[in-house]
Amino acid sequence: MKFKPILILLFFLFCMPIQMLAQEKVATADIGQLEKEMYRLYPTHNIDEFMDVTERLKEATLKAGNEGLFYRTWANQASFAFIKISRQKGMEIAKAMNEYSQLHDSKLGIYYSSLTNANQSNSLKMEEEALRLYLNAIQYKQKHLPNINAAPAYIGAAKVYYNKRQKEKVLEMTDKALAEPNLIGANIVDAWSYRCMSAMMPEGVDHKEEFNQAYEEWKKVIEKYKSNSTSSNLIEIYHAQVNGDYKQMLELAQTVRNPQERYKLMAHAYEWLGDWNNALDCFKKYKLISDSLNSAETRKQTAEHTLQLDVIRAENQAKELLLHNQSLKLAHAQDELEQRRLEEEALNLTLKNRNIELSHASIKLKNDSLDRHAQQLKLSEFQSKLELEQNKEKIERITLWTAIGVGVLVITFLSLYLYRRSRHMKDLTVAYNKLETAYEQLEQTTAAKERIESELRIAREIQMSMVPHEFPERPDLDLYASMTPAKEVGGDLYDYLLEDDILYFCLGDVSGKGVPASLFMAQTIRLFRFLAKQHQMPAYIATCLNEELTEKNDNGMFVTMFIGQMNLITGQFHFCNAGHNPPIIGGDEQHGSFLQMESNAPIGLWPGLEYIGEEIESIKGRPLFIYSDGLSEAENMRQEQFGDDHVLDILRHTKFRNAHHVVELMETEVKHHRDGAEPNDDMTIMCIKALQSNS
Repeated sequence: MKFKPILILLFFLFCMPIQMLAQEKVATADIGQLEKEMYRLYPTHNIDEFMDVTERLKEATLKAGNEGLFYRTWANQASFAFIKISRQKGMEIAKAMNEYSQLHDSKLGIYYSSLTNANQSNSLKMEEEALRLYLNAIQYKQKHLPNINAAPAYIGAAKVYYNKRQKEKVLEMTDKALAEPNLIGANIVDAWSYRCMSAMMPEGVDHKEEFNQAYEEWKKVIEKYKSNSTSSNLIEIYHAQVNGDYKQMLELAQTVRNPQERYKLMAHAYEWLGDWNNALDCFKKYKLISDSLNSAETRKQTAEHTLQLDVIRAENQAKELLLHNQSLKLAHAQDELEQRRLEEEALNLTLKNRNIELSHASIKLKNDSLDRHAQQLKLSEFQSKLELEQNKEKIERITLWTAIGVGVLVITFLSLYLYRRSRHMKDLTVAYNKLETAYEQLEQTTAAKERIESELRIAREIQMSMVPHEFPERPDLDLYASMTPAKEVGGDLYDYLLEDDILYFCLGDVSGKGVPASLFMAQTIRLFRFLAKQHQMPAYIATCLNEELTEKNDNGMFVTMFIGQMNLITGQFHFCNAGHNPPIIGGDEQHGSFLQMESNAPIGLWPGLEYIGEEIESIKGRPLFIYSDGLSEAENMRQEQFGDDHVLDILRHTKFRNAHHVVELMETEVKHHRDGAEPNDDMTIMCIKALQSNS
């Protein structure tokens, strides 16, 4: 019962870190979900839902200590309110963020609030104020936050310089934006967008070469990061303009949302097309809208925003003075604490001196006690000699009795030894009889095992005979395939059928291994050959296979397959993928890439499915590499997988000689990767290339 409180305490000490770790993981997951929800709602008009999500995300990130996401969320909230609710509401949120960051002396918060104020000024066409705030935010970042991404501030400044038609400044700001750390795809796309648009300055000059160079880089980053820009439509209009496609320019200009910009661009397009009436009409509309934009209401809003920004700056200065006074008070308090510390040290030294005096007195007392102890030692020496004589007599008596006891023990041991020896001989006889019986049983088991292995070898030969090992020798086709089961029999399959100039082929992977998988594989090949001989399309073949293999499939077995049909004359390629890993097709700019295709379910799981097929107009001269997951998931002794990316890298760096060479090269690479490890799955590889006929 004394240890019960200790055990309870140890239990809580052990469980608390586990519970805290679990809570931390849950909190991180909640923050990630809320962040995704925030970016999903930002482009919508769901005001209440967006404000609720951002408030909860701010609270969660504040508890988790994620300062960067906390202020980014607050800045997004201010921008959303400024655009979707009212400008007044957006400026109030930005002001609250500025006050909070000043109160908590958060450099990250001060930077984001400055950037938010700059964006709001830019939206109100207060370009000089916006530029000043952007440059201040950049300067503050360089001084206090060198490792954060300031690309949004540089891009904002580039936007202002673009509106001012200052081309060199636009290029300078975008260069600096692209050199920032921790860039995201949207930053890179926006930077190249402004570089494209600045290539059109100054007006009246031939910009074709400079613009097309920037345009090519812009298209590359959009494709790479799968991101887009608000200026994409305008850039496409400029591209049509500099390349003389004025009809395309007119069609794109008609889709511009801003009426002022739309009529301006349409007027230029009509002018260059020679349609002077429509050009004059669009120019009149452009001038009418331009004149109306300089209204008294816009000037009033601009003045109000300037006044609010001045008030914010004045409040910030007052808070800085207050913080300075508080720091002076803290310094004074620290001086007082230092004085008290010195007094305490002096008192401690006095106490140490007294302790030293006490220790000297205790040493004298110890010396006196040592003298008394020496006298007691002399007395104890005489007593020890007397006791020694008495002990000698006792030892002699004990030695005599010990000799008698040893003799008795020796006699007893010899008796026990003879008895145990007789028992051991009986046990050996019984063990010999059992060993003889076991040896007979082992001979019977060995004979049965050899019979089973012989039957499995025959089954392997039958299975391997079901897949083709001879391939057509034609001037317009290069085809080769191989299959390596992980066990005596396996579940992988491949087949082809050549009907005149139409090639049908397939490659599949049955779930599981061994005899059941091989039987399922045999049935699949039989059905494929039957349907291919009827000249059916790949999608229809997959649908029919699914209907047949789901019937009476109580074991739930299935097969993933890639089925193709190729016209060797035209190169037209029809295919259907049923849950199989994508093949690799060569002949593109990357020297090989994974084939993009529709994802269908594996065959044999659910009846009634309609499989979707796809088509490529021609793949003549482009090698097609198909394989099962036994290739990409091949493991070495350290259980490291070969990998799909490694397969793609090998093919990209291998010059295509023929299909046979590609398959053997990949088998050699896998063998080298395994480094002696046993195969963990069946491996099947097929390579096809439709060649240009010499006839």
